[in-house]
Amino acid sequence: MPVATLSELYSWGGTPFMQILSLLFLANIIICFYILISIIQKKQFNSKWLEVIKQIGGFAVGFGTFSTLIGLFFAFGALEESQEVIPFQVIMGGLKAGLIGILYGLIIFCTSLFAYILSLIH
Repeated sequence: MPVATLSELYSWGGTPFMQILSLLFLANIIICFYILISIIQKKQFNSKWLEVIKQIGGFAVGFGTFSTLIGLFFAFGALEESQEVIPFQVIMGGLKAGLIGILYGLIIFCTSLFAYILSLIH
């Protein structure tokens, strides 16, 4: 079984959805670096940034779920309209690709919670 590259997974997940998820991930990384630098320099930071990290993570998992449901909706519509029998492996491959958005959202969510918990410990 060939292993997909990251760019292939990104494309299969639906580029518009994956771009938004990537922007959310990037925003969280920037906020985490800001908090980390503030902690290292022993400066105070607004505790609202911790809440922002958590909320971005929650939004990412919700948006990833939304993108998966949209993709499945259109995929099932195409299957319904198809006049030919589609092999089971093709359908399962499509379902596997459809889960990429929610997995990416969950990765962002988990890293957000990890960063949130670490910043509370400082």
